[in-house]
Amino acid sequence: MSRPIRIGLIAEGDTELGASIPYIKPEDGGKVLERGKEGALHRLIRRELNEIGLPDCSFVQRHPTIKESGVYKVAKVRTGHSILDPRYLAEVTIAWKPEEVDMIAIVVDADDIKPQREKALELALSKIRNFHLDINEEPIPDRSAGGLAIRNFETWLLADIQTVSTILGVEMEKLGNLEDEAKTKEILENAIAQSTYLAEDTSNQRPLQIRWNLAEQIDLTMLKVACPMGYAVFVQDLTKAAKVATAMIISL
Repeated sequence: MSRPIRIGLIAEGDTELGASIPYIKPEDGGKVLERGKEGALHRLIRRELNEIGLPDCSFVQRHPTIKESGVYKVAKVRTGHSILDPRYLAEVTIAWKPEEVDMIAIVVDADDIKPQREKALELALSKIRNFHLDINEEPIPDRSAGGLAIRNFETWLLADIQTVSTILGVEMEKLGNLEDEAKTKEILENAIAQSTYLAEDTSNQRPLQIRWNLAEQIDLTMLKVACPMGYAVFVQDLTKAAKVATAMIISL
């Protein structure tokens, strides 16, 4: 393959996206993110694509929306469930030029309203597929993927709790059905607060770096088994779209 596939990733906040948010410089829109600014979700995705034989991938910063560009020189990234807004998604998706992104992925938390979020994610993917255009300005229907973190992104990081406990140096009880556990975010935040791991980092980046390190080291097979409805389904969708994107690049 002549180059890595380029992924436009839309997610809810710094827990997933790391230091690549909360601000976007307009001149950075469409550019490949520096590795050091990637978050835990970027790392999980890269590892999964490596698992299917892709040597690497790049993540591409989104462009500020028209509203953001008009108000701020440096745009605050939209976070939370507002990323599911159809008008927002249409604008963000169509702003990426065909040469900037090969595929688009979106990940949102289910929280305590899984049925509503499932429906909203389905509509979001439909909007992305309608507005992700090729060089002929035709919609691209098969190079996008959606993930629903049940109940939240922290659930995914806790799937291999033995590794998490070892890294953090904090004794943690084994959890039952993770996708039924309502307090995974609180559990992980409390464990990080108790831990002395990376204690020399007193900045607000420490929790993000810890999450990135967890995403780097947790067992992916255990993660797919522990989170079959959320993570495993997302990975199936992700790898399918990535294979299509890879084939497209090879054919050029």
